[in-house]
Amino acid sequence: MIHRVVDIQEPGQHAHLERGFLVVSKEHEEIGRVPLDDIAALIFSGQGNSVSTNLLAELSARSICAIFCSANQHPQAMLLPYDTHHLHRTRLAAQIAATEPLRKRLWQKIVRAKISGQAASLARCKQPDAFLPVLVARVGSGDPENVEAQAARHYWTALFGESFTRDQGRPGLNSLLNYGYAILRAATARSLVASGLYPALGLHHRNQANAFVLADDLMEPFRPIVDATVFDLWEAEGAELTTAGKRRLSRLLVADLATDDGFTILATALHTAAQSLARSLIEQTPELILPVDLFPVAPPAKPES
Repeated sequence: MIHRVVDIQEPGQHAHLERGFLVVSKEHEEIGRVPLDDIAALIFSGQGNSVSTNLLAELSARSICAIFCSANQHPQAMLLPYDTHHLHRTRLAAQIAATEPLRKRLWQKIVRAKISGQAASLARCKQPDAFLPVLVARVGSGDPENVEAQAARHYWTALFGESFTRDQGRPGLNSLLNYGYAILRAATARSLVASGLYPALGLHHRNQANAFVLADDLMEPFRPIVDATVFDLWEAEGAELTTAGKRRLSRLLVADLATDDGFTILATALHTAAQSLARSLIEQTPELILPVDLFPVAPPAKPES
């Protein structure tokens, strides 16, 4: 399967369905077409675009995420099918019945993996960090000391400098991160639905207005992949979200990761994580399967000064 992310970003473009293809046009003139079988996610990041209901229905039938972004590239809405797994109701029941201790143990594993990934991101982008690995061991069941937040404060400053604040509503680096996370969130939600899980029932995130809290939970260990890519873009092109930057971020779904069973790509690792989460909920054991190395491949060489 080809994991392509298609971004409809120019104002006034229209997306519709034609014989198994996504077709994009402007002023009734075709701009391009992509087979739906090749698409993992469709992003509407431009303002004033339109889309046919036939296309939205077919995207849902094929479990292809459609993401609708605000002007700062923060995802405002996401379209996913209700039921794409033959054991959906069984797994939904397991989600609802999950005990608080089980959810806390799963969240502990997620936070530990996230902080380990942040340490790996700093080692890749800057230099090895001594503080974050110490914090990993301090994460208890459910993270009662909120070690995740302590790690985040240290991490963002170490990665982007003292003046940086992670704020979804701010421009610049935050827009780059918003866009990358939108792609990661969509791919995570798609994997969860394909595994028979309901994205609105989270482990830790509980926002009543958020229909994808479980995706926000499970994507946490994979966020540092986006962060490191944004760092590369920032160094090479600055903090503006360009078309080239969007292309680079959209290719993250095929980024190489290392697992206990060898190398895989991010899209497959997300599916494996979602399947292991489903088994954990059914068997009531916190046995998440997450990558062992987010950056097994060396970063691109920096140009000589």
